[in-house]
Amino acid sequence: MEPTISVMILGGDRVFVEALESVIGTTEGLLLCTDVPSIVLIDASFRLEEALALTWSAREHFPEAQVMVLGLEREDETVIEFIEAGAAAYLLKSASPAQLVAELLFLRDGQVHATPRIAAAVVERIAALEKEHKVLPLPPAGNPLTARELEILALMARGLRNKEIAHALHITVQTVKNHVHNVLEKLRVHRRRDAVRLAYEMGLLREPREPLDLF
Repeated sequence: MEPTISVMILGGDRVFVEALESVIGTTEGLLLCTDVPSIVLIDASFRLEEALALTWSAREHFPEAQVMVLGLEREDETVIEFIEAGAAAYLLKSASPAQLVAELLFLRDGQVHATPRIAAAVVERIAALEKEHKVLPLPPAGNPLTARELEILALMARGLRNKEIAHALHITVQTVKNHVHNVLEKLRVHRRRDAVRLAYEMGLLREPREPLDLF
């Protein structure tokens, strides 16, 4: 008898999550799990930044589990970003329940499916990241991130936008923009998600993100 696959579902859309629970709960060999999963399903159909942060968090909390991202609109740069965040597999929004079950079985058996285009893009991205890391130093000792910038960075990691950060910290949106600019400049990246990824790699961010307190 094949081993049972324990599956945890994390998502922001209740209808989406309940549909997944129905599929998993009625499929032999799959078991819904809330403690130590072997596979974590991430609902990527809601806000991208939150889904990416949730992927990072899942990999941090369950290092032995595989992460599968569901609900992507198409195969594009977003797929690469989720793979960088730790996802082992993905399914597009158009995928059927049967495809989901098949992919879960592939993951259980240590197999990962990806189109040649995505596979080639992943290899290219890994090579680019290795090159970046060879020449990308830590923020200069004389120009570290300030306490406020670290606070802004932590909120960015939780998926908050400038207006939401401003509201949370009771500061103006322009002030937030200035802090975000400083964070990107000091970390020597051009995108918020790259700043978050690098911050985790450098150990600047360690704690779970509060809005994603699903564990």
